[in-house]
Amino acid sequence: MDLDILTTLLLAAIFIFVVAVIESLYLAWAESRFSEKRTVRKRLLYISAGGKHGEEKLTRYRKAILSDVGIFERFVLSLPRLSNLDSLLLKSQLPINATLFVVTSLAFGAIGFLIGYRYLPQIIAAILLALFCLILPYLFLKLIERRYYQNFNDQLPEALDLLARAMRTGHALTSGMEMIANELEDPISSEFAATVDEINLGLTMKEAFDNLCERVPLSDLRYFAIAILVQRETGGNIAEILDNISRLIRERVQFHRQVKALTAEGRYSAGVLIALPILMFIYIYFTNYEYLSLLWKEEMGHYMLFGAIVMQVIGAYVIKRIVTIEI
Repeated sequence: MDLDILTTLLLAAIFIFVVAVIESLYLAWAESRFSEKRTVRKRLLYISAGGKHGEEKLTRYRKAILSDVGIFERFVLSLPRLSNLDSLLLKSQLPINATLFVVTSLAFGAIGFLIGYRYLPQIIAAILLALFCLILPYLFLKLIERRYYQNFNDQLPEALDLLARAMRTGHALTSGMEMIANELEDPISSEFAATVDEINLGLTMKEAFDNLCERVPLSDLRYFAIAILVQRETGGNIAEILDNISRLIRERVQFHRQVKALTAEGRYSAGVLIALPILMFIYIYFTNYEYLSLLWKEEMGHYMLFGAIVMQVIGAYVIKRIVTIEI
């Protein structure tokens, strides 16, 4: 590929990436000024992220909302949704939509490929660098999602205690959930607020809780939802049930933290042992390419490279099994 063409493509990819960043900043500024637009967008994204139950009622609500917004907002919000991506973006609280995220990821991947093609000795290395840059934003969202679930699970006992106190003082279940949405912090307040909205829109309690468990697939939350639904069918002291679930969750969280502390040395050792061969391979690739290239130029090198990859995968699996304790 001609260097002038390569430079032009690289500059074009960088331009697209910069435009995406500027648009993200503009969306953040615009949403900070227009709280109503932010509320509409957030509700529609919640419907996309977990609105698989009671879909007919949510579809009518979606059409009613889209009829009240501007032409541009209607076009953007009516695009076919990627439920998993919408769910990740909601958890990250980034002021971007799925389309902008995909464009940014593609531009990032293109930049990685063009830089690799220009400076790396092999085209396969440029492709691998492009793939890594392409999935890097998605991996970042998955990391945020993991922290989101952890924060939600940490807040859940406090939310159940608040709901139990509200039930003892005579509040209805939806009223107690509104108290959770108003008095606690994100992420649990936003999730319960979305659930209350769905119930107010006409969804049954089961449909709303199923959507909540779709958005936050935690076993402790599922226990809470099942307990609520069973209690509504059979009766019983709901406040006492909530207290028991809250105590059980606290004990599980405490035990999980103890296990995490006891296995910290093994987990860090596993990370070092898994990363060291990969980092050494990358280092030698750049510093002594001719020496390392024998792995794919010679037949014996093929066997050595294949054996190294297989043993690396087996070693990672064995170490993971050693340091992982099912709770």
